[in-house]
Amino acid sequence: MSPDEVAAVFVEPIQGEGGYIVPPVEWLVRLRELCDRHGILLVADEVQSGMGRTGKMWAIEHAQVEPDVLISAKGLASGLPLGAFVARAELMEKWGAGSHGSTYGGSPVPCAAGLATLATIGEEGLLAHACEVGDFLLSRLAELPARFPGLVTDVRGIGLMIGVEFRTAEQAEAAQQGSFEKGLLVLECGETTVRMSPPLVVSLDQAKTALDIFGSVLAELAG
Repeated sequence: MSPDEVAAVFVEPIQGEGGYIVPPVEWLVRLRELCDRHGILLVADEVQSGMGRTGKMWAIEHAQVEPDVLISAKGLASGLPLGAFVARAELMEKWGAGSHGSTYGGSPVPCAAGLATLATIGEEGLLAHACEVGDFLLSRLAELPARFPGLVTDVRGIGLMIGVEFRTAEQAEAAQQGSFEKGLLVLECGETTVRMSPPLVVSLDQAKTALDIFGSVLAELAG
């Protein structure tokens, strides 16, 4: 369609339910340039990828791209119902008082949980921790395509947002179920991918245990 008919482009800096797909940095940079050229707002959906999951507070920071609007939820209040709609001041100030409502807006308990979550991420160094444990997980998981060529086709991710792609949807589902039965919670996304998105406080020992369990599940599937 004509660019003058587009009000905004919504994008996940790392695709979540679509399969934990990490786009090239240049793609997000180019998208920002196209939006600027045509006066289109760029909206970053950071519901899954934000709040430190990738080792930066917001995943779009990895591309050094600044969106016009940013959306956050889920990890924002550590499980309590809270969402955030963040935008440049010149956009927010165009709305009159009361023109934007929300069913959950302003609920004091989730807001307190959100403030505590933000403080904890900073005070406990969880951004750096997500990078450290994420790099460890990725380095070990990257061995899977060679170890299990009939099962795993790709491993990708940033920080603690990691996707392991299988050859078939049936294999991905079997890996998810097998992990669950051994005490490891992973979750399918996309058509053939299993996501690993542990809490930001996950320890290296816990990550090693997760890798051992996941590896044993794949060995049984390959067997």
